[in-house]
Amino acid sequence: MGTSSILAGAIISVLWTASGKSFDKSSVVHAVLYVEQLLTTGGGWQDQVSGIMGGVRRGYSEATLPLHVKAEILEMQNDVLENLNAHFLLIYTGKVRLAKNLLQNVIRNWYAREENVVKCFKNLILFSYGMKKALLEGDFQEIGKLMNIYWEQKKLLAPGCEPASVKEIMDIIRPLCYGQLLVGAGGGGFMCILTKEANAKGIIETALQEHQKVSIHTVTVHMEGLEITS
Repeated sequence: MGTSSILAGAIISVLWTASGKSFDKSSVVHAVLYVEQLLTTGGGWQDQVSGIMGGVRRGYSEATLPLHVKAEILEMQNDVLENLNAHFLLIYTGKVRLAKNLLQNVIRNWYAREENVVKCFKNLILFSYGMKKALLEGDFQEIGKLMNIYWEQKKLLAPGCEPASVKEIMDIIRPLCYGQLLVGAGGGGFMCILTKEANAKGIIETALQEHQKVSIHTVTVHMEGLEITS
């Protein structure tokens, strides 16, 4: 779930607060990007936008330096948001992974200007507008379809990000889902699914009862994002 970026954001915010510095969430997002590079983990900015800003957002940046990250809030209707919470689940796959290795392969392929990779990056931007529209309209079938497309794009960018054990889980629950994908860099960790039935945790647990390492968790979109309390 982009844990390294979110943890870095929390630590930076605490240190800045303790030292009496004033800052906003945008500053934290950019500071985390810098920290990720210092740690050589190769992370981007999408994880901290989602974890720090709060709500449902479309993050983007222009192709200019210095990089400036923007995060557009999607003003979703309350009933759509409630339905989204009822249909989303997180599944821990039981398989750990190191994001750094997967991300390094993506960067290498981008620098090599491989045609499929360049086209895929362009399509990622294009489909993000489609996802924005689907979310605002509460079109769950379209949201799921775009989730599946995104996962195919990620597999193209980072071959090996879908282990056999994860594919097995996906194949089992595919008829029960509009869409599914691994969050973060892929390779293991958590899977995000959009179920066809609302409040379907029990249904998914039954389908995956033979996978003992798997755990299933309900989801609620946090609207406030990062909060610092004394």
